Amino acid sequence: MSSPPLARPPESMRPDRMEVMTPIGAGAFLDVEPGVRLECLVGAHNGTRGLTTGLVTIAPSTALSYHTHTFAESITLLKGRAIAAVEGREYVLEPLDNVVIPRGPAHQVRNLSDTEPAILHVALASDAPTRTIVDDTFPRIAMPDEANGLAGAERFNRFRTAERFAAGPNTAFIDFFNETLMPGLEMSGGYGLFLPGGRLPAHVHDFDESISIIDGDALCIVEGRRHPMRDATALQPRGRVHYFINESDEPMAMIWVYAGPSPIRIVVDESCATVEGNPWREGATR
Repeated sequence: MSSPPLARPPESMRPDRMEVMTPIGAGAFLDVEPGVRLECLVGAHNGTRGLTTGLVTIAPSTALSYHTHTFAESITLLKGRAIAAVEGREYVLEPLDNVVIPRGPAHQVRNLSDTEPAILHVALASDAPTRTIVDDTFPRIAMPDEANGLAGAERFNRFRTAERFAAGPNTAFIDFFNETLMPGLEMSGGYGLFLPGGRLPAHVHDFDESISIIDGDALCIVEGRRHPMRDATALQPRGRVHYFINESDEPMAMIWVYAGPSPIRIVVDESCATVEGNPWREGATR
């Protein structure tokens, strides 16, 4: 049985930053290596803490070099054909398949097409991400279609067979990664489908969140501020009261990532998501 909504968020979660909406094409660009470009949509450049997310475009017949991180990374194929490899274990990605690599293991991504780019959503559990290039000395192992990763190392989520659950009316969510699924992981995230009329309750988090709208039209409500979103990513700082709703006649989909290990939403009274009921407004009762 779920707990009743809180009348207001805890005072200890009072936010110190505003939300940021970044359309695709308006992010911070970085040429990672020849033929590989990152558009950072949530990160240190817009005040995010503990998290970086964005889109990586890999040119036809190009591979992102094998590398390691000191933090976890999530990779989700949005468009094209690609292989994600972790120390030689190769996963052929279909659209919206997801691979999560904890800190340490070497990994790479290769574009299988010689004519079309591959576009991937990436999330890194750091606001100052770095990488260390390593030699590709790993024997190639083609992982079976039903593989779900390697215990203690990577997790592989096949989108078409992943378990769904309702996070609100007319929604279907998938948990791709969190500390329950991958002990020791620093972040959590997944996929959310909103059918027409689908929405989440008003809520807050005790950490920053990135929400990338990858299909359809979304409306993001933050303390009464209304942000229509299409092909865009939202930064929701810790403590901001918000929710998403699909007011269109078509499905809407998102990839969400929390800068915290568990996907915890603290549900609050719906009035907190209005201008009049904003718990952080000047003069609001504490």
